[in-house]
Amino acid sequence: MKGKLKWIILIVAIIIIAVIGAIIIANELGLQYEIEEIKEYNYFLLTKDSKYGVIDKSGNIIIEPKYIAIQIPNPSKPIFICISNYDQKTETYETEVFNEKGEEIFTDYQNVQAITIDTNIESNPYEKSVLLYKKDGKYGLITLEEKVVTKPIYDEVSSINYKEGTFLVKKDGKAGVINMKGKVIIKNEYETITSDNYYNETTKNKTTGFIVSKKTENGFRYGYINYRGRTILKTEYTELKRVTQIPSEKDIYFIAFKDGQAGLLKNKKIILNHEYQEISYYAVKDIFITTRNGKQGVVTRNGETILHSEYDSILFGGIYLNAIKDNETYVFDTQGNKIETKNVSLTQTDSPNYYIAIDENDIYTVINANGDILIDDNYTYIGYLPGNYFIVSKDGKNGIVDHTGKIVLEMKYTSIFRFNDTNLVQAEIANTKTIELYNLKIQQVAKMDGAVIRQYESSTENPNRYIMLASENNFLYYDENGNNLDAKDIFPNNTLFAKNIDGKWVFVDKEGNTKLQGNYEMITDFNEYGFAGIKVSGKWGVINQNGETVQEPTYELDWYQPSFLGKYYLVNTNILHTEARYSSDEI
Repeated sequence: MKGKLKWIILIVAIIIIAVIGAIIIANELGLQYEIEEIKEYNYFLLTKDSKYGVIDKSGNIIIEPKYIAIQIPNPSKPIFICISNYDQKTETYETEVFNEKGEEIFTDYQNVQAITIDTNIESNPYEKSVLLYKKDGKYGLITLEEKVVTKPIYDEVSSINYKEGTFLVKKDGKAGVINMKGKVIIKNEYETITSDNYYNETTKNKTTGFIVSKKTENGFRYGYINYRGRTILKTEYTELKRVTQIPSEKDIYFIAFKDGQAGLLKNKKIILNHEYQEISYYAVKDIFITTRNGKQGVVTRNGETILHSEYDSILFGGIYLNAIKDNETYVFDTQGNKIETKNVSLTQTDSPNYYIAIDENDIYTVINANGDILIDDNYTYIGYLPGNYFIVSKDGKNGIVDHTGKIVLEMKYTSIFRFNDTNLVQAEIANTKTIELYNLKIQQVAKMDGAVIRQYESSTENPNRYIMLASENNFLYYDENGNNLDAKDIFPNNTLFAKNIDGKWVFVDKEGNTKLQGNYEMITDFNEYGFAGIKVSGKWGVINQNGETVQEPTYELDWYQPSFLGKYYLVNTNILHTEARYSSDEI
């Protein structure tokens, strides 16, 4: 009998473990979701006379421009939410949803809408996989394939800033969080829920957590719930913010206030007690400035004191801490060692050989690792360029010097800066509207008067990142190192390419043979949709890759290299216009 009982207990235990395991797996699967990437844009908004329609990538009208607004939640898919009959008093409107054939879809659901998002990694303004629908005054989620994600049980559904695929839902006055699979992350128990704004290059926004609040008789109290729905901090703080510059999902740092006093927490562990007026983080050196009784000090993220709270203010000067007390400035390194120097700032460059120093009169110098002065000419600004060069400013003019102080680019430019994240330096002279490009050896690679410059990311059609320098009558391509690029390298799928031969613009094949020519003042290369612009008598028109005229030259456009889709020209991202009513800043 005892043996039989043991077997029964063992079987029950196994069943319990299996059930628990199944629950854990189901919960984990519910937390996992993938944000869809838009790999191709097939549909675009069309606007005419302040009304909106839709065209496809061939320039064909799918929806006539007759609606006050249209939402295209996923430009790769034929789902168009058309909005009409807006009532300003009630702020209500009607929606209809159509496919690429003009057939109405989602007819079993009311007030279907795209969900607007605010994100730092996507240009598409809507959730790409789910929509909002309404029934009997309540809201739910549905996929683009008309599969119901949640029943219409919520009073409100909205996106959470910088947390695509996750939604704030309200029910009976209380806020909660669900994801795009309908998984409840946070139950509807809170007054407010906001994103902690954490972002990681690897995990993106997936591990972004939530700051939640509950209302008490003493006011709102805040707590923290992580992205898995686990409560890290109870709602007992009068103010709470995550230190998002510290990149960790395991060890989360918080500046938390209790009764008006700030403390520092790592997860639930108290690093600094709640006895400060303010605590702020300096990410460059991974240290915190604390303010207590009006005096400032510095501590490490582990709470170790670098400078006691006895200074009127503390300012950062590169690798220096400038502590001001009784109108005297004391300079310390970030370990708290006092330094005797006339400089108030010392910043190491990307090279271990060079430091940029700033003295109390805001004069810049360059010194080496031994403290020897290398560049000293009363410059009011010095910026390092990779290698052995520096951008310098004096008397309102800018130039470039080498590590000995020798001028290698004349001090005559209105501005000089490294162009985005490339290996190019852009120099401009404002009164001549001239752009000059130099490589990091300070060799000129381009010069163009009256020019604009744009950088383009790689795509399926254009595998290379490239830079275009364009003026009213010319344009050139370059890579990130300043090497001149040929159009056939940038647009490998094209068969024709724009080329200037002896001052005349023509289209040539890959071998350089002229295939299309006309009285063109300017042309563009064919874009990924197979259309190129042609300029005749100051007006732009459009041709396709067969050389057929799609639009006679009628558009008066200010942008030097406009983009076209069929007979329509680009106004801004994903919006095209049928009329020449614009301003240059719309392009």
